[in-house]
Amino acid sequence: MKLYSGYLSPYASRARLAVYAKGLDVEILPPPGGARSDEYLAINPIGKLPCLVTDEGHAVPESGIIVEYLEALYPERPLTPASPEEATRARLLARIGELYILAPLTKLFDQVNPATRDQTVVDAAAAELARGMDSLEAFLDGAGPYAVGQHLTLADCQLAPTLFFVRMIGMAVGQDWITPRPRVAAYARAVVTDEHVGRIHAELMDALQHYQATGQFK
Repeated sequence: MKLYSGYLSPYASRARLAVYAKGLDVEILPPPGGARSDEYLAINPIGKLPCLVTDEGHAVPESGIIVEYLEALYPERPLTPASPEEATRARLLARIGELYILAPLTKLFDQVNPATRDQTVVDAAAAELARGMDSLEAFLDGAGPYAVGQHLTLADCQLAPTLFFVRMIGMAVGQDWITPRPRVAAYARAVVTDEHVGRIHAELMDALQHYQATGQFK
């Protein structure tokens, strides 16, 4: 299988984390010609990253769908908790991360430059993001290094890369959405001790530094 990915992307990082956690032999590649090239659009008409291509040549776009597909195909190292209660909470936390944290956060990606910043946009997105972070604080387990239970789950695949960007974008726009929320802060510190999450964070930091130095995405 092949995974078309960009390294400075919370979405692609979610899929890569699932691949790493499951120990899968997946070739990770940049999109041929870029995400908007005709060659890549022929593979994934959505034109976004990530996109998994199966051994049979079928395209599986969208990070959450990719994680679900890998979970169904390779259940030996599960990312879904065994109990219905924990499985439901893992899905809920992933949903909170995707819809109520990452969605407003993406509105701030082009607001990091003070010279071109629209403070009205920042304030509105920050308020929406704060509400999402409050929801995360309420539903996090708080009992260990992972979002739910004692093992990496699909919730962590969503939340660990997302919180990396919450911290970095927050620093750029003068906001701290993590420290005031004790469960989120403890989780953000602890989850990076997982070897696969640590690998993702190292890749994200390397890609961020590369972008800051060159203006080019990795």
